[in-house]
Amino acid sequence: MILMTMNAWMEQLSTALMLVSLVTGQPLAIQAEQAGSALETIEIAAVDTPDPTVQDVLLDVCESRSYGQDCAQTLLGMLWTESNNISTAIGDNGKARGYFQIHYKLHGITVECAEDLACSADWTISYLERNSYPKYVSYAVQCHNSCNAGNGYAAKSLRNGARLWDEPMAIHQAAPIVLAMK
Repeated sequence: MILMTMNAWMEQLSTALMLVSLVTGQPLAIQAEQAGSALETIEIAAVDTPDPTVQDVLLDVCESRSYGQDCAQTLLGMLWTESNNISTAIGDNGKARGYFQIHYKLHGITVECAEDLACSADWTISYLERNSYPKYVSYAVQCHNSCNAGNGYAAKSLRNGARLWDEPMAIHQAAPIVLAMK
């Protein structure tokens, strides 16, 4: 049997709780009692977890559909080409809204979804899939802007995604982003 002093036990417990606090981002407090002594309280401050980036959200959405970083980079390039990461962007004489400039009435989605990064990214993946993504990436991306239009949209979007992937982008939208726990 291993015996340890109350102070040694509290030190080990404090270290363990600090690790739990780091992982969960939540404050923790414990109380320990030694026979006949006063209660001791240890409080561990919460560690500020950084806000997710645009890249984090896009990767989370892609992973939820069993895709990886290539998918997220493609979406990032499209988002940048369409709206420069402006959630409230309005285009095409008011017909297109949000990050991906989705014609919301034509496609039957809400403005709130078009202006929400996770919702609009999920919708955009569905639209890409209807146009042969991931088998024909360039074609599917081009169809977001008009199939068979020779305007270079797909090439520009894919270039933007590769160029911007390593530059974390902040999310600026009305509703908070909550990533799924892995």
